[in-house]
Amino acid sequence: MRPIYEIDQDILDCVDMETGEILDTNRLNALQMERERKLEGVALWEKDLMAEAAAVKEEADKLLARKRALDNKITSLKAWLLIALNGEKLKTPRCNVYQTHSTRVSVEDEETLVRYLQLEDEPEKYLRFREPELRKDEIKKALKDGAFFPGACLEETESVVIK
Repeated sequence: MRPIYEIDQDILDCVDMETGEILDTNRLNALQMERERKLEGVALWEKDLMAEAAAVKEEADKLLARKRALDNKITSLKAWLLIALNGEKLKTPRCNVYQTHSTRVSVEDEETLVRYLQLEDEPEKYLRFREPELRKDEIKKALKDGAFFPGACLEETESVVIK
């Protein structure tokens, strides 16, 4: 990005351009220029960096919104393909499309489930104790083996794979 303000090269030479760290405070202090001009140069550089940071944030926000829009399109297309395939496979020289069947844990009431699992003999098998976090893979295995956990059940899902 091109600087908005012209900043004295002597000031820029005292700073690491990658990190912004002042490399030589004594050198910066010893620069033979008017105090006001030196202070103004550093202040203008800071304003320039703030403007660049704002532009980078704005661009990041735009990219994030664009990513969300693309993710939504992908979800929509996969949903359509799931219906259109109707259980069949499609194989062409350019893509291979088929349905997969999977089972996942659907947690309707996480708070209730966490409280219940904390009372188990081995709660760490199903919970991580940083902030309580469900270990859905272990809960899934237990549910498949016939265990009961209030607030959780197995839910059948369909998805589309595109290669």
